[in-house]
Amino acid sequence: MNMDEQTYITERVDDQINWLEGKSASNQTRYKRIQTLIIVCSVLIPFGTGFLTDERSWLQIAIGAAGVFIAVGEGILGLNKYQENWVQYRTTAEQLKREKIFYLTASGPYTNQEKPFKLFVKHVENILQQENVQWQEYITEEEK
Repeated sequence: MNMDEQTYITERVDDQINWLEGKSASNQTRYKRIQTLIIVCSVLIPFGTGFLTDERSWLQIAIGAAGVFIAVGEGILGLNKYQENWVQYRTTAEQLKREKIFYLTASGPYTNQEKPFKLFVKHVENILQQENVQWQEYITEEEK
C-alpha cells in the first residue's frame, strides 16, 4: 500500500495523536475524580468519629461506608491503572508531536536527509510499536 505524505500524517499520525490525547484525558479525569473522593472520605472518617454518639448511630454506618468506598476506590485505581495510562498515553502523544514537528521543520534527525519521509514513517512506527509492546506487557502483567 502506497500512502502519500499528507495522507500518512493525517490518517496515521494525527489520528493516533488525537486518540492518545483523548484516552489520556479520560484516564486523567477518572483518576482525579476517584482520588478526590478517596481523599474526601479519608478526611471525613476521623472528622465523623468526633461526632459519634448513641443518638447518631447512623454516623457509624456512614463512617463504615466511607471506609468501604476508600477500599473500593483504591482497588479500582489499581485495577484500571488510570494514572499510569494517563501518563503513558500523554507521553506517546507528545513523542509523536515532537517527531512531527521535527519532520515538518526538517530539523533534528531530518536535517539534510535525502528521504526524510521514509525516516519519519520509521520513527513514528517505532514510537507506536513501543506503545503496543508496553500495552502487551501491561495485559500480560494483569493476567498473572
